[in-house]
This record gives sequence, structure tokens and C-alpha cells, in this order.
Amino acid sequence: MQVHQTPTLLLTRPRAASERFSAGISGAEVVISPLMEIVATGADVPLDGITGLVLTSENAVRFAPSADLPAFCVGPRTADAARAAGFVAEVMGPDASGLVRQLATRHPAGPLLHIHGTHTRGDVAGRLSAAGIETRSVIAYDQQKVTPDATFHGALARPHLIIPLFSPRSADLFAKAAPMLPKDALILALSQAVADALPEVMQAQTQVVAAANGAGMSAAMQRYGIVRDSP
Repeated sequence: MQVHQTPTLLLTRPRAASERFSAGISGAEVVISPLMEIVATGADVPLDGITGLVLTSENAVRFAPSADLPAFCVGPRTADAARAAGFVAEVMGPDASGLVRQLATRHPAGPLLHIHGTHTRGDVAGRLSAAGIETRSVIAYDQQKVTPDATFHGALARPHLIIPLFSPRSADLFAKAAPMLPKDALILALSQAVADALPEVMQAQTQVVAAANGAGMSAAMQRYGIVRDSP
């Protein structure tokens, strides 16, 4: 997509995450229209006997009880949130598969606890347990669908539209909310798994960013004149 005028950046993550990501952006008109929100399931998160946490999303951190435990995290954003919550956090890969591979190599003593949302992929607890690391799981939150509003539909009508998508769940919700894209629209997918969650017709207008993190997404946007000065 060749951008010759100010693009529109459509952010569909939960509002707090979208507002944080949009901080310091220049070179685009930012439209925030969340397609999901994070809601607690009310599930108990038992830590008795647990030797470490597995956190594949920063959303999980807020549902982890305070404890002096290591946290094995996907991506730097999740690790930063876990450290801020008092955990000794390590980045164990850019995605769930990377985390499973690194933990299988290190082989920490279990049991570990994977705190995650209703919509998750990769059967992290099952794969780690199969690798000999006892891992339990708890669904602590739900990524509930938000009905697209007039702001969302208005953004879809704008020229030079760029949509960053950060998770397969986000991609699925976006595809259902926007069954057709303008021909000059571009989706930036955080990973191949995100791109794969889109229908084939949308994948033709999708680029997978080089690094599966916020810096990678920022670098991809910069190619289209959008500068993000926040971490």
C-alpha cells in the first residue's frame, strides 16, 4: 500500500491497551474502537504448591495473586507488567510456542500454573506437562466481544486505513466485524498466527511484522510514515 496522505490507524484492542499503544503516535489519525474487553471470570487462582507462573499475555498479570514466584512470560510487555506486580519475570520467547520450547529446554521444577483467558491457543499447560513439567491452568478472564460502533464503521470508510492486530482473537473479531476491507487498507499482524486467524481474502492485504512485539509493530508502522515514540 502506498500512502500519499495521512493514514488512519484503527486500534481495536481493549481501550486501556489501545490508549497506551497510541501514546506518542504521530503521522496518523488514531481511531480507537475496541472490539473486546477483558472481564474476570471469578475463577479461583490457587497458588498452593505452585513453583512458578506461566503468563502468555499481560492481561493475565492483573489476575495473579501476589506471591514470591518466578513468572515465565511471553514477550517483554508481559514481563514488564509481571515485574511491576512484584514477580521475578523472564521473557521466554515471543509467543506461546517459543515459551514452551525454552521451558522444555530449561525444565524448571513444577508444578507451574498457566493463568490465561477463555480464548487461548497452543495448549501450553498440556504441552509443558507432556514435556515432563507439571503445569496446571486456570481461566482467569474472558476476552468478551464488544459490538462494533459507529466509530468503527466510520473508520472503515476512510482512505489509507492501517489496522494493527495483536492476537488471533483480535483478528477473528475484526474479520467478523469488517467482512470487507477497502482496497487500499492494510492489516499489520503481530505474528503469523494472527495472520492465519484472518480469512484468506484479508490475508492478501496483511503483512506480518518482523518482530512479534510492540517495537516490531512500531517499526512496521514507520514504513508508512507513522512514528511511535512510546515503548
